[in-house]
Amino acid sequence: MTRAASTTPVPQRELVGTVPDRAHVALYTSSPDSRAATQALMGLREFAIRQGWTVVHKVYDLAPLDAPLWHRTGWRAVQHLLGTGAATGLVVPDERVVARHTGDRDVLHSWLLGLPAFAVCAYPRAGHARLPLRPVRALEGAAFRRALRWPVGAHWRRSYPLHPLSVQQAREAARGYLTLRSWPGDIVVAGDVLARLAYNAVVHAQPAGDADARMRVRLTLSESDGLLVEVGDPRPDFRNSAAAIAGVLGNGLREARLLGAEVSWRPAPDGQGKFVRARLPAARTPS
Repeated sequence: MTRAASTTPVPQRELVGTVPDRAHVALYTSSPDSRAATQALMGLREFAIRQGWTVVHKVYDLAPLDAPLWHRTGWRAVQHLLGTGAATGLVVPDERVVARHTGDRDVLHSWLLGLPAFAVCAYPRAGHARLPLRPVRALEGAAFRRALRWPVGAHWRRSYPLHPLSVQQAREAARGYLTLRSWPGDIVVAGDVLARLAYNAVVHAQPAGDADARMRVRLTLSESDGLLVEVGDPRPDFRNSAAAIAGVLGNGLREARLLGAEVSWRPAPDGQGKFVRARLPAARTPS
């Protein structure tokens, strides 16, 4: 993996990403031999503890290295932890455990950096070349991208200042994440819908005198590959919501509907404001 700057020393190791001050890591390996896999996890745990990292999950798959990732239940659990932020790092004995080919490693690196999360090989094999990040080669990495598909029900969350500059930041971050996770729907449209919801929050949901107000952005994948886009703001009320959603009052939500989204809103579960929501199908339906 590509070496990157880290706040935690990881001497003589292969690293991609940046290690946060308080790292929470998942340990993973795969082997047809359960005894070998168990011993590998014990070694990974010792390595992580020496770095001062907190181990939140350790799992192995009883599968050879050439077994597809989407057939590995242990890997799916690790993927979910990294995708939801429950783990901020991945520790494996060797990069081949997850990504055997060059194109697969490119996709893995891009996915980790987009979360963001870091990964480290505790026991890189002798002579293993450090690979620079390159554009993913479509044919070589296609199967691996499918293996990194977003788990159903997983959330992508971000928080932004309630400021106009955040609208573009949120749109680009969401587009990048959906691209890396190979969402089959219209990614450009999803980003545009998110931008309209975010702009509405910036214009209409500013609390009086709160310079530090923020909006919460969340994306959720459904079983049918549909996408739920949610933008939370600090105001619990939504005056004239029916007229705004119908497009009689204002343009933002009407434009989201014209892009194919089903728009609604709900109070935030924690009682802190509300969420305006837009559901998008996996494939756009002709208008």
